[in-house]
Amino acid sequence: MRDLATIQRRFYELVTSGEGTIDPGLLGSSRQLAVYADMYVARLVDVLADDHPKLRSGLGDPFHDVMTDYLRACPPTSFTLRDAGVALGDYLATRPDLPPWAADLARLERGRVEVFDGPDRAPSTRDDLADVPIERFPDVTLTLVPSSSAVPIAWTVDDLWSAVEESAPIVAPEPCDRLILVWRRDTRVFHRTLDPDEAKLAHLLVSGATIGDVSARLIELAVPEPELRMVELLGRWLDAEVVVCS
Repeated sequence: MRDLATIQRRFYELVTSGEGTIDPGLLGSSRQLAVYADMYVARLVDVLADDHPKLRSGLGDPFHDVMTDYLRACPPTSFTLRDAGVALGDYLATRPDLPPWAADLARLERGRVEVFDGPDRAPSTRDDLADVPIERFPDVTLTLVPSSSAVPIAWTVDDLWSAVEESAPIVAPEPCDRLILVWRRDTRVFHRTLDPDEAKLAHLLVSGATIGDVSARLIELAVPEPELRMVELLGRWLDAEVVVCS
């Protein structure tokens, strides 16, 4: 007689693999698991559809079958449904039969899922900097709020995302070299495609850098009027509530 742990492990293997039939000696060869196997996938596909609504729109009818293939290849191992799509972007990148942009769109939407559950920290505002002496400004450190993520993309899936959101005609994404900043403000998640020079500053803001360091980087990039650009970017980040100043 098999012990309970063995039965449970085999039950899980059969359901997640989609085989649907209990092997002889487990609970009896006549016992069918198809209903469990089918519902296991159906419920998880629903979760992935909720987390990736733009990918669902972009792929259309094949979405369900693609997600089923993903779940069979990468069955969830986490206790939370939040992590069901954690490997989806990497999986889609291995599928030559799918649009090459699908992986990027999945990663963008995954970034939005992750920052929604990110840690809280109050962002800084213009008022927070109002009393900082001008001579101390270069020493103020800028850091992205912890509920943020920088998502690199090689296809213009940000435009596709916006088209679906606005119910506009969908145009197939084209190759690009862009960086998307994703962040949460209160209970809402936002993302924005960074300007080319701004994208080159993102790594500084992730780890934390002084205004002086960021300004120096703008000079290195040969940005026209770097001082004015620094003021413009600082105002943009503060208004978006995406940085913490210290």
